[in-house]
Amino acid sequence: MLKEIFQIISFYDKVRWNSISNYNLINFYKTDLSDDTKLLTHWLCYISDRQMAFERIWEVGGFVFSELSNNFKENGDLNLLNPNHPNSFIKKNEKGGYTFISNSIVDGNSILKKSYGYNETDMVEFTPRYYPSDYYSILFTFDILREYNFSLTNYIAVQINKYRENDDLIQRVLFSLYLLTYFEIGQPSKTNIADFDGNIKKSKNRAKKVKAILIDSFEKEFMNFKKDIIFNQKRAWCSLRDFFKSPEFNSYFKSALREENIDFEELELFSLRSFQQFELPGDVWNNNSKFRNCILENTEYEKSKKSLNKILRDYFEKSKDYLGNTYPEQFDITFDFVPRMCENNNCDICPIGLIKGNEKSDFEKTCVIDTKYYCPVALTNCNYKIECNGKECDLLKNTMPNKKYSAFGI
Repeated sequence: MLKEIFQIISFYDKVRWNSISNYNLINFYKTDLSDDTKLLTHWLCYISDRQMAFERIWEVGGFVFSELSNNFKENGDLNLLNPNHPNSFIKKNEKGGYTFISNSIVDGNSILKKSYGYNETDMVEFTPRYYPSDYYSILFTFDILREYNFSLTNYIAVQINKYRENDDLIQRVLFSLYLLTYFEIGQPSKTNIADFDGNIKKSKNRAKKVKAILIDSFEKEFMNFKKDIIFNQKRAWCSLRDFFKSPEFNSYFKSALREENIDFEELELFSLRSFQQFELPGDVWNNNSKFRNCILENTEYEKSKKSLNKILRDYFEKSKDYLGNTYPEQFDITFDFVPRMCENNNCDICPIGLIKGNEKSDFEKTCVIDTKYYCPVALTNCNYKIECNGKECDLLKNTMPNKKYSAFGI
């Protein structure tokens, strides 16, 4: 049954990335940014992506972080993150904490004016929920990138060139990105941010540790990382995944890689083999009890207490010869699927319920098979828009038992 569920999830995932309309875009502070600046902005947005509305992160945070990224790449000055410097992008606020703030005014940015009430002459403020640790992640990232031409893509390209012959290249790149941004951040408090000179010293000491791992002890640390920590890197996996799969960011990534002389076609960097290495970014949605209990029922994992991303990786490695073009990371569609389906008890119209033999299934009432319209299954289940593919639909051809086809006129 898990095999069929993998195929159903794969259908949703392909629809998700089929159109840019299914993905929330970053509200860059200006349009003429380099591809690497856009990628770095995206990376910074995901640093702050914890328990906040994603729209605010991409639209408000994206404005601030895109200007910060652009300024950093232009002058490489870490004083951009010095709260005591006049041009800093982080300032003390009225509540005694700190806020990321733009240097530029809103001007004609319609998203900020219409959705967030900003005026044209306002500067933009963004305060992530866990901003002390996010601040350190950004500061430490910038400090290391000074050794890589102030470029996130250059940092990634160095790792690709170094490990291009390894079967687990993608996971090695992910580990390198973890070292860049999330390694030894700890739990800093807002009071620590004021001591910029002390923070620079911390950053330099940390950078030495990271450099030593990258040069001297990568294999040992990477193998330890793969045992468990790799499954807890939701933000890093999401951002790297978008570089590979997002219609918008994949184009930026490919263009930036070309500038670094990476022949990604020769490497088959964007092949199924790469996608199969991605881990599912574990979160509350794919570990939702209703969804989890449903898909794991009557399997060897039914009573397991492990996180779903570990279970899916274990099953995939045992069964990948039979899973076709599917892979664990595709289950990230639960971010859109679970709140609309599981949380609303829509089991009667769920294709998973249908293949499990739900006698009261009304799935055929949502799957109307009419190529003049959007697919109502993807739209209802995940709010994804794609035109109906009629009788050639992968969902029907690959996952529905033959005895059910008659209900759809196939």
